[in-house]
Amino acid sequence: MDFLQDGHNLSYLWIASGIILMVAELFVPGTFVFFLGLSATIVGSISYFYESGFWTQAIIWAGLSGILIWTGGNFLRKFFPSSSETATLNPEEGPGRIVLVSKDILVERKGGRVVFQGTEWDAISKSKRIPAGKRARILERENLTFVVEPIELPEI
Repeated sequence: MDFLQDGHNLSYLWIASGIILMVAELFVPGTFVFFLGLSATIVGSISYFYESGFWTQAIIWAGLSGILIWTGGNFLRKFFPSSSETATLNPEEGPGRIVLVSKDILVERKGGRVVFQGTEWDAISKSKRIPAGKRARILERENLTFVVEPIELPEI
């Protein structure tokens, strides 16, 4: 561990790690890896001129990473908004169709599932929770998620 005792060697390690992370961004989806690498490079550059301990540098790196991910992510979302598609479905594709709820459907939260045409699909409800085993009516589709409403079937 004598290598890490020299402040300049530790700076080189931070900078090299940062460059590796920024290049890894080409292979890993999501922009956060780039921001982790950028913050490591900045910490390495700062520690080259201002000597500090490893743990101090690690804390600076963690804080700077969080700030860069948050601000950089918000900045990039303004220029590259995610696309959301609300499809107008024809009658064979779902609206009005009654489906079986296979996993509890929560209000405005993903995680629920319905069985439609022999396949399970993600589903959300706009009004109220629908427990598994109940029936629901498809209202629309948002990307690959069905928006459903609970229905009360008469007892036979």
